[in-house]
Amino acid sequence: MRFTLCVFLCVTNVYLFSQNLVPNPGFEEYVKCPGGFMLNRKEFAIHGWESPTSGTPDHFHSCSTGEADVPVNWAGNSNAHGGKGYAGIYVWTVSSVYREYLQCELAEPLIAGEKYTLEFYYKLANNAVYAVNRIGMALSETRINKTTDGIPDLTPVLSIQKDTAVDVATGTWEQARMEYVAQGGERFVIIGNFFNNQQTKATRLPFRYGMNPMLNDKSYYYIDDVSVQRAGAEPKQDPTLVTQLKPDAMEVNHVYTLKDIKFEFDSYVLHPSSNDELAKVVDYLKVHPELNIRISGHTDFAGSDDYNLTLSRNRAKSVADFLIMRGVDEHRIVSYGFGKSRPLSTAKTEEAAKLNRRVEIKLVPKD
Repeated sequence: MRFTLCVFLCVTNVYLFSQNLVPNPGFEEYVKCPGGFMLNRKEFAIHGWESPTSGTPDHFHSCSTGEADVPVNWAGNSNAHGGKGYAGIYVWTVSSVYREYLQCELAEPLIAGEKYTLEFYYKLANNAVYAVNRIGMALSETRINKTTDGIPDLTPVLSIQKDTAVDVATGTWEQARMEYVAQGGERFVIIGNFFNNQQTKATRLPFRYGMNPMLNDKSYYYIDDVSVQRAGAEPKQDPTLVTQLKPDAMEVNHVYTLKDIKFEFDSYVLHPSSNDELAKVVDYLKVHPELNIRISGHTDFAGSDDYNLTLSRNRAKSVADFLIMRGVDEHRIVSYGFGKSRPLSTAKTEEAAKLNRRVEIKLVPKD
């Protein structure tokens, strides 16, 4: 059956403000609340994140009633740096090169020559017997998908290398941060230790042996609040082009605003009137299994930056959850929230506010 997918292509008054391009940067949004440590990479069911190797990173969240709780969990006792969740990875082991990594796809590729701020927070888990002096962030134009659990052939652009494995900050939330000039096309962020045991200094910590047998010969770190933000972007305005399209005319890598998506007032609960529009998106994705979808939420200017950022992320996630419940594979979907940082209009009118309150989608080919 043929139908019209009611969307608008928006290239309209685009303003570039500083915004985090990392989906779910604080590991708050999950497909399934974690119960304990992960046994395979597919159990790492966090919106926007995945394991790029056969290693099995872990998710911790206060929703858990098991060993993956926040603050108390199998790896230690720690509040999140921000919010209610964080991830955990093995970054070093005594007798092997087993490593775990975190990978996400950015909301858009980095622009050549533009400056970005790269940042994440890391913390040695309380039950880890070893501390190390290395951790970092790599960027890649293509998705990393290794079937082994060793060190991927990547050079980190953000590389923490301390003189010693233990210092006064060890065991607290530490910041990894740098300014980075993009080569252009970087789309994926990978976090972990990219150096072998000979290149990594490790120190055994007294009194920790036996707190958890899985950590007796390993170094394990929590990760939280990952950020990639364009630095010092100036506003840029483009001509307006709004076109209603049919499915056959849809193009990959274009941004479309869903026409009839509504939420309950000041909420991320989808209004029932949204169902028909989203059902058409579901049908289109089922007909085109070669495509993935990126969903982004946006708000108007009312309210604080933090409030709007959270609301926009939750609204995008609500749309993602609708697609998943209707049979779209969750691994085809990534959702983002940009709050009020990407207005289509800067006018202080109700018409402008309605325009800025929106959910956008982008179809992208599978890697």
